[in-house]
Amino acid sequence: MTSPGQNRVATPPGASGRFRRLVLTAAAVCAVAVLAGLASAETVKLRDSQRKALMVYNFAKFTEWPSSAFADEHAPFVIGILGKDLSGPDMEILKGKTIKGRNVEIRYFDNADELTNCHLLFISKSEMENLPGILKRLQHSSILTTAEAQGFIEREGIINLLPERQANGTETVGFEVNLPAAEKANLKLDTQLLRLAKRVKS
Repeated sequence: MTSPGQNRVATPPGASGRFRRLVLTAAAVCAVAVLAGLASAETVKLRDSQRKALMVYNFAKFTEWPSSAFADEHAPFVIGILGKDLSGPDMEILKGKTIKGRNVEIRYFDNADELTNCHLLFISKSEMENLPGILKRLQHSSILTTAEAQGFIEREGIINLLPERQANGTETVGFEVNLPAAEKANLKLDTQLLRLAKRVKS
C-alpha cells in the first residue's frame, strides 16, 4: 500500500526491454574498457558499486536537460560526486562514455559550495546530515540529484537507489523517483524510466 501522494507504477509486459538492453550494453562496453584483455565482457563480474555507476549512467540517458544547463554545444556532461563515498572510484568506468552526444566528465566535490557546472550529482551518505542545505543550494539548478539513502526522495532528492539482497546472496539495484522535484529542476524523466521505478512520488 502506498502512502498519500505516492503512486506505484506497474511495469507492463515488454516496457522495460529498451532500458534493460541499454544497461546490458553499457555494462559490456564499460567492463571491456576497464578489464581489457578478457575474451568477452560476459566473463566479467562487475562489483555492486560498478552496477550502481551504470544505473546512474542510465538515469542520465533517460533524462532530458534544458539547453541552458550547458555552456555550449561542446560542453561536457558532468557527473559529480559529493562527499566521501567508497564507490566513487567506480564511477571512473563511465569516463570515455557519452550522454546526449556529450563527453562524460567525473568530478569530485568536498562540499556544496564547490558545485559548479554539474548535471548529475551523486550525494554520498557522508553528506546526509547536510542534505537540507545542499538541496536548498541546488534548488534553482537543473541538477539531477541521486543518492543511496533512506528517505532521500521525501527530503526532495530526485532519484534514490534501492539495493536489494536476493536469497542467493546477489544484490540487485532498484530505484525510486520524486517526480515533482525533477519537474522543479526543469528535468524531464522518460516514461520508461518512471515505469521501472519501484516507487514514484507524485
